[in-house]
Amino acid sequence: MIFVAVLALAMAVTAGCGDRSKDKKESSGEGFRIPDSLLASIEGYKLVRDDYHPVKGGVMANRDIELHYPSSNISRYIAVKNFGFVLSAYNLAKEKIGRPADGTIVVIGAKDLDEYQFLTRKEWWYYGEILGDTLYLEPLDVMLKRYDSATERTFAEIGTIQKISQMALRNISKDRIPLWMREGAASILADEGSVLHIQAFEFKDELLGFEPDVDELDNHLKLAMFKGETRISFFIAYTMVQNLLESSSFEDLVSFASRLGEGKSLDEASESVFGMNYSALVEKVSLKNDFTTYLGDLPEEYKVNRKEKHHH
Repeated sequence: MIFVAVLALAMAVTAGCGDRSKDKKESSGEGFRIPDSLLASIEGYKLVRDDYHPVKGGVMANRDIELHYPSSNISRYIAVKNFGFVLSAYNLAKEKIGRPADGTIVVIGAKDLDEYQFLTRKEWWYYGEILGDTLYLEPLDVMLKRYDSATERTFAEIGTIQKISQMALRNISKDRIPLWMREGAASILADEGSVLHIQAFEFKDELLGFEPDVDELDNHLKLAMFKGETRISFFIAYTMVQNLLESSSFEDLVSFASRLGEGKSLDEASESVFGMNYSALVEKVSLKNDFTTYLGDLPEEYKVNRKEKHHH
């Protein structure tokens, strides 16, 4: 693909290939311009702001999205690509759920993993944190380098859809939708199943017997302190929503969230949409056995690269 080829070339330049004077010029942002292949897509973004400073970094914004990114030639290039992912995710979430926020959402790509940890208090394996109407992401170049071979998509695309879908579910429910449902439903929209599968498979033996109840599950998802427990909790939440969708539609799930946003209790919303109280709903969709029984075999496409690290 043109993007991969150009990205590889850009990364080679920033890695130090060539003379040092050229490196200094490019690291300051001088002499860099967006490839022609991306200029057409920028026109479709309907930007109202597109500022870049070689020290302060840049901002790209339309009426719904404001993307902040750090300074450097490669960051400027990657920001153009990632704005497209954010815009697509925003439109998908808006169509399937509702607006991710009443106003503009702000997306911030961290300069490096240290800055990301400082801003979010999250580790490298957790790729984004939602705080209000702001989404903090790992460095955008890191997100693009991570790749799901099953769906042939980068973590930048998958993760952006997952997080912005969560924002939409929070917004429509006034932040009252149970966390397991919010996480699982967002992963469904992001088609994240293969990623969650391989991540849970990593801890198949170590955490055999890990069976949190729904309150413990939500707590693991909220705190995201321990890699193994958190990743398996993502997988469990996703599987629970899959179970729910065997007898209900995604539109039903959104309707449930909307009723919560209107002020109805969990039981009232569940009764009106699913025909049972919330406790009965949880019992119906909860895993009946240890999570490992839902994993099956390691997907064939991952066997060759099993040691490759994936992160959420």
